[in-house]
Amino acid sequence: MKIVHLLWGLATGGIENMLVDIVNQQVEGNEISLIVINNMLDESIQARLDKRIHIYCCGRKVKSKNPLPILKLNYFLRKIRPDIVHAHYDEMAKFVFGKWTMVRTIHNTTNDFDESKYFKACYAISKAVQEEWMQAGKESILVENGIPCDSINCEKTGLFNDGLLHFVQVSRLYIKQKGQDILLKALAEIKNNNLCKINFKMHFVGDGSSRELLQNMTKTLGIEDLVLFEGNKPRKWIYENLCNFDLFIQPSRYEGFGLTVAEAMVAKVPVLSSNIEGPVEIMSVVKDGAKQLLGYTFESENSEDLARQIAAFVQQGRHEENIEFGRQHVMRNYSIKKTALQYLDEYRKVIAYR
Repeated sequence: MKIVHLLWGLATGGIENMLVDIVNQQVEGNEISLIVINNMLDESIQARLDKRIHIYCCGRKVKSKNPLPILKLNYFLRKIRPDIVHAHYDEMAKFVFGKWTMVRTIHNTTNDFDESKYFKACYAISKAVQEEWMQAGKESILVENGIPCDSINCEKTGLFNDGLLHFVQVSRLYIKQKGQDILLKALAEIKNNNLCKINFKMHFVGDGSSRELLQNMTKTLGIEDLVLFEGNKPRKWIYENLCNFDLFIQPSRYEGFGLTVAEAMVAKVPVLSSNIEGPVEIMSVVKDGAKQLLGYTFESENSEDLARQIAAFVQQGRHEENIEFGRQHVMRNYSIKKTALQYLDEYRKVIAYR
C-alpha cells in the first residue's frame, strides 16, 4: 500500500513520537510518506524515522493564510497517489482537494465531531474516546495507542544520589490540557502546610507555550526551590532515565489516552493522575477477580486533593506488586507493533469497500 500520514508538524509531542514508531513498523512492505503542513520539523524526531520513509514539507507558517503551502500539499498528494491518506488532527480535511480515500485518528477528547463526514473511517485511540464519539452519535473504530515497551528501561541507573524524592511530569507545557498549573498549586499547598516529611524536587520534562507562565507562577507561589524546568529531552534519555524517578504525576484536564502514563508504568514508576478517562483506562485492570487501579488518582482540577494524594504516597511508599503487575499489563495490552498492524488491517478494510 501507498500510505500518506498527514500532520501539522513533526515536533516533540506524544502524537508525533508515537507516529514515528507506527510508520517505522508500517514501512515493512508498504510505501510510507509523511506530509507536514506547517514549518515545524524537530531534527531529533526526524532522525528516528526509517530512511525508507519519505517526508514532504509544505513550509506553512502557523495560522498563515498564504495558499501556496496548501497547493504544495495537494501537489504532493497527486505526485504520491496514495491508497490511504491518514489525517491526525482536526481541520485538515478542508485543505485536501480531490477524491482521496481519507481516514483519521481521534487522538483526544474534545474533538469536532462534524468532521467525521470527510473520512471513510475514524479511529479512536481509547475506549474513552470511542465512548465520547458514540454519545455524539458518531461511529469510530477502536485502535488503541501503543508504545515501544522493550525500549523503556526499568532498572535504576543512579541518576539521583542526593537523598531527595524526585517527582516528574513528561509533557508539553500547555496548561489548557496538561494542567501543570494545578500541580504547582498543589506543591505550594504541600510546602505551606508542611504535608511532606521528606524533601523532594518536581521535574517538568518538556517545553511549550505555557512555560513562561508556569515559571512566573513558580516564583509567585514561592516554590522555586522545589521545581526544575528541564526543557525538552531526547526520547532516548527519557526512556533510559524515567525509571529513576519516585513518582510520575499527570494533572491533565483532559486526555484521550495518556502515552506517558503507559511509559511510566513500563519504567516501574508509580503514577498519580487526575481521575479522567484516558489515564484511568490504562491503569484499570481486573486483578484477583476484581477491578483495581494500578496507580493513584486525584479529583480533576482539585489542587488540594492532589497535594493530599502526593503526601499520602510519600507516607505510604511504593506498592511493588502493583507496580510490576502494571508493567506487565501495559506490555501485554499497549504494544506499538500491535497498534501499527491493526491500522494496516483497517486500511485494507477501507480500501476493499471504497
